[in-house]
Amino acid sequence: MEDLFNTLEYTAERRLKLAILQLREHAQRWWKGTSRVMRETGVLVSWECFCAVFRQEYTPESYLNNREREFDNLKQGNLKVAEYARQFSSLLAYVPHFASQERTKRNKFIKGLRPELFQLVLAGAPSTYAEAVNRAVDIEESLLDAPMQVRMTVGRGYLPAPEVTHSSQPPPTSQQSNRQRFRPRGKQFNKK
Repeated sequence: MEDLFNTLEYTAERRLKLAILQLREHAQRWWKGTSRVMRETGVLVSWECFCAVFRQEYTPESYLNNREREFDNLKQGNLKVAEYARQFSSLLAYVPHFASQERTKRNKFIKGLRPELFQLVLAGAPSTYAEAVNRAVDIEESLLDAPMQVRMTVGRGYLPAPEVTHSSQPPPTSQQSNRQRFRPRGKQFNKK
């Protein structure tokens, strides 16, 4: 419902009225009683207030705890960045202390990325969660689309992976000298 309201750019007052119209049976009776008590005690009935009391009434504590635990343990793993970001965003609704703090949200997202993406995204120093997501998606796509694969070698950093050749000759060993590996061919290089 929230997505629809955002798309239609409804005001908070209109959201409240439309949400109340959607309530049925038990929920309708619950809201009539709750809103009456709120008005009698001087509490302003607003969209934000409605959402808070509705979640409190209809979302079990165990469910909220499970979603929060799921968020705490969320890592990219084998997911694509876009799917990881979708799960991250959907779980943010259950951890408002993260959702409202841009820096904390960004850092949590970056720390959940796979190590190779974590380093590259962090190097770009994104200032917002959205920047971190966009950067991670771009980096992942460039790594997947790269014509030359990259491999990590100890002490040397990133080096291009060896190209696959379809030669009938075995590849030269590291013990062979450069001179033995290079054998010019053609008439101009005939031995004398």
